[in-house]
Amino acid sequence: MTFFKNNHRNNSYHPFLEFLIVTISLIAILVPLRIFSREIFADDWIGSLGIISIVFGAILFLSKKEKLGIFGQMFLRQIIKNHKGKKKAIIYFQTVMFLSMGIFTIFSINAGNTDYQILKEQVLEEFLNQGVIIGSEWNFDSIEQISSQVSTEEQIESIVSLPFLIIENFEIFSVVLAVTDQLMGGWVMYFWQVMVVEIAEITIFIVISKKFLVKNL
Repeated sequence: MTFFKNNHRNNSYHPFLEFLIVTISLIAILVPLRIFSREIFADDWIGSLGIISIVFGAILFLSKKEKLGIFGQMFLRQIIKNHKGKKKAIIYFQTVMFLSMGIFTIFSINAGNTDYQILKEQVLEEFLNQGVIIGSEWNFDSIEQISSQVSTEEQIESIVSLPFLIIENFEIFSVVLAVTDQLMGGWVMYFWQVMVVEIAEITIFIVISKKFLVKNL
């Protein structure tokens, strides 16, 4: 950690630029890994547990060993900032918000596939009568067919009205999500399942990093 301390100022960029560099680099690593794991484990999303922990753990270890150069220093600084001042509160708020959104979305899609299955089947049948076949795989043709039948203004109004459906008619909201998920080959459910798991993993990583990194600086 001596190298990191002595060169903190000489090798640091603007805080926002550092944040962008670290964030974009992690996205470039994690997104392909996540897509690759989806292809390997298919619907068994739980089989990809631990990917975030492994990647972050490896980067933290190599950064502390000064094996990642300037990027390692930036990564460590970003972790330290996550435990200080206003950024700490923002991180906690975002964690709770996305975790809540993820759990609620998973619950809603599952309800649409089970509790409100009859209504969902009626919606799918109506699409079938219009010549739109919605199978279990991502179907670009079906998405294009549905999109072409709805004007841009109507699409915007539908998106804006979705949050109100949660309160006014959760049954319809749930079915809309379930149908959308099926239309996209299950990627909506998969995305939020992964999001919930990864948020939990990142939270654990932040706690561990605070114990083994921040207290030693």
